[in-house]
This record gives sequence, C-alpha cells and structure tokens, in this order.
Amino acid sequence: MTDERNSMAPPLEERPTSSLGEVLRLSIPASLTMLGTTVIRFVDGLMVARLGGTLGAVSISAQSAAGITAFAFEALAMGTLTVVNTYVGQNLGARRYGQCGVYAWAGVRIALLTAIMLAPLALLAGPIFRVYGHPAQVQPLEAMYFRYMMLACFLTLPAAVLESFFFGLHRSGTVFAVSVISNSLNVLLNYALIYGEFGLPRLELQGAAIGSLLAWGVRLLILLGLFLRPAISRQYHTRKLRQVRWSHCRDIVRVGWPAGVTFWNDVFTWSVFLNLLVAPFGMEHFTATSIVFRYIPLSFMPAVGIGIAATAITGRYIGAGRPDLARRRTHTALKVAMVYMGACGLAFLLFGGQMVQFFVRLTPGQGAEQISQEVLARLVGVGRDVMICAAVFQLFDAVGIVYIGALRGAGDTRWPMLAVLLLSWSVIVGGGYAMVRGLPQLGSIGPWLTASLYVVILGVLMAWRFETGRWQRIDLLHRPPDKRAAAPDGTAAG
Repeated sequence: MTDERNSMAPPLEERPTSSLGEVLRLSIPASLTMLGTTVIRFVDGLMVARLGGTLGAVSISAQSAAGITAFAFEALAMGTLTVVNTYVGQNLGARRYGQCGVYAWAGVRIALLTAIMLAPLALLAGPIFRVYGHPAQVQPLEAMYFRYMMLACFLTLPAAVLESFFFGLHRSGTVFAVSVISNSLNVLLNYALIYGEFGLPRLELQGAAIGSLLAWGVRLLILLGLFLRPAISRQYHTRKLRQVRWSHCRDIVRVGWPAGVTFWNDVFTWSVFLNLLVAPFGMEHFTATSIVFRYIPLSFMPAVGIGIAATAITGRYIGAGRPDLARRRTHTALKVAMVYMGACGLAFLLFGGQMVQFFVRLTPGQGAEQISQEVLARLVGVGRDVMICAAVFQLFDAVGIVYIGALRGAGDTRWPMLAVLLLSWSVIVGGGYAMVRGLPQLGSIGPWLTASLYVVILGVLMAWRFETGRWQRIDLLHRPPDKRAAAPDGTAAG
C-alpha cells in the first residue's frame, strides 16, 4: 500500500499548470499521434500512386473506397470504445486508480468480441463492392483490400482501447512513442511489399494491406507490454483480469454506444458520399476526391488529437469535481485547434491546385497505361475546386471536434449522436442527392457544397450544446450529490 500511495498523482489543486500549458502537454503528443497515422496513410497512398498510369489511379481509388468502407463497419465499435478514455479519466480524477485498469480490460473484451463478429464480412467483400457499381477493374482490388482491413480489426480495436487507457491517464506521450515505431515499420514494410524490394515479392496494393497489418500487430504488442508493466499494474490493476465484470462492459456500452453510432454514421455517410454521390460523375471526379481525402485528414486528425485531450481533461476534472476547470481547458483546446485548422484551410485555399497536382504527377505512366494530359488537367481542376470547399469548413470542423470531445469526457454522448444523425442524412446525403439530381452540371462539387454546409451547422450546434452546461449534471461514477462537482466556492455544480 505504501508504494501505491506514493505513486498516486497529487490532487489537481497541487498542480500549478497554466491552462495552455496543460492542454499543449496532453494535446501535442495526441495530435502528433493522429497526424503520424494520417501521414502514414498519405505516404501509403503516394506509394500506391507511384505504381503509375491506370494501375496507380485504379489502385488509389480502390484503396480509398475499400478503406473507408471497411472503417465504416469498424467505426461503431471504435467510437464506442473511445469512452474508455472517459472512464479512465474520471476515475483518475476521483483517485479510484484500480478502476482504470478494470475498464481498460473491459474495453479489450468488447474489442475482441466485435472483431469476431466482423470477421465474416471478409467473405462478403465481392458482393459489397458490386453494389457500388464501380468500374470493373477497380472492384477486385477493392474486395481484396477490404478483406485485409476486416481481419485487421483483431489488432486495431484492442490497440485503440489501450491507447484510450493511456490517453485517459494523461500519458499521451506513451501513445505517440509507440505510434512512431509502428508507423516507421509500416512505411518500410509497405515500400518493400508494394514494389518488391529487399528480395520480397512485388505485391502492389496487396503489399500495402499486408504491410499495414503487420505494423498494427507490432503496435498492439508494444502497447500491451507497456500496459502490463509492473509499475502500471501496481497502481492501475492492469494484471487483475478477475476484477473485470460484465457490468464494466455494460458501462462502456451504455455511455459509448451513442459515441459509436456518431462515429460510425460519420464514416458511413462519407463512404456513401464518395461511392454513391461522387463516383457516378466518372473516374476523374472519383480519383480527385480520393486524392483530396488524403489531404483533409492532415488537417482534422491533429484536431481529433486535441479532441482526445479535451475528453481526457474534461473527464479528469469532472472526476475531481471541478467542471469550471474543465470548461476553461476546453476553451483553450478550442483556440489551439482553430489556429491549426485555420492555417490548413488557408493552405487548401491558396495551394489546393498544386497539392492535387503533386499526387497527379505520380500517375502518368507509360505507353498504353499513360493518362492523357487532358484528363489530368480535368482531374486537377476538379481537385482544386474540392480543396476550396474543404477550406471553407475548417474552422467549424475544429469547433465540432473539440466540443464533441469535451462532451464525451463528461459522458454527454446521446445529444451529439442525434444531431449528427439528423444533419448527416439530411444535409450530406439528402442535400448531396438533391444536388446530383437538380444541378448535375456542377458535377461532384454539388455534393461537396452540401457536405461543407453540414460541417458548419454541426460546429455551431456542438458549441451551443457545450455552452449550455448541461453536461455538468451527468454522473458516471455514481457518487453522492455533494461530491459530484464542487465549484471553487464550494457550491454544487449543475
């Protein structure tokens, strides 16, 4: 007990950290982790595009379509499991350290059960992509890549739980260090397997899938090793699997399922957007949007890292009974996210054409595989216009991401879910379809205009929800009313 007591973090009031300092200390590693993963996907796409000509264009389109479709199936569980961060953070703030490891193992249990349920979808890859009606040369590659992504759920979902555990402990640097190792390995393996280097076979798009799968396996093993370290185990009970009850799993599902539905719906509607609203305008529009989809995450994924930090910080201060500090830190996190995403939006606006051209230069090919200059020029033109649409919503996207993260840290997940469901299907899908039918001369820019409008409206609604303060009334730890949320003057919050 002496060792455990000495290892406990000091009370929050003993930590003289500025609002900006605390937010940056947690959000920078989290943002770099998200950015690193995004950069790897970006580089992965570049490697596939370098296959050249029609093969390169078809492969990157197949990778984008299969990747986002696979993630749409995985996203429900992935979003649900993010509330492990919430439970770990709140128990950390309440100084219930043993419960942190218990909730992490409960999340791993849910992750593995979900992976088992998703695995049979690999057998349905062919029929799934026939429904999209994509060109015949794309469908076999889409199905192949999708199968690998479904099997990867056995690695990615448990890893996401362990990352949420460390984020909840405010140890985002640990997650970042692991991501650097696994991402570096991913680049090396993809390079070797896509092009057949170092004596390995040339597997092209299949090589990209296998390389990612192996790198994710290494990521999970390293996280598990850190999770089970004696120092972590003594304080957070990470080796005491017998303490895990189904009630802990129910807690995660009860609070997390709306977050899971929100995340799944977001991914699924963007998958519908790409495959059913953009793709029918032809390969130029399909490929241009696929390329832009490589750039947009470079903007919003670091903001997602800031949102993860907001979840952990809000959770900890709610657990400690200081919602006033949770609010202040959220506002600071929002400013940081808006500065970053605003800069990205400016870059999209000023250099969008050149950014798309950078990808396009990799795909001309030779001989019969060569893409004509006329087609390339149209592709770049469409991509430039799409980048302008993306630039418009960057600041509003920052607002939505950070506020949703903060609300999740307090356990407020149902209202954001309802808002996302209503807006995404009415504005992205419904509005996009109306544009396709009513203004087909706009091409894929029509659906992109409604997608931009969706992000703007969602950001405004999430800001309103957070500022009403209703999240302060939520109690996930089932504490007596007098211990739930004491403001600085000693009065109960809410």
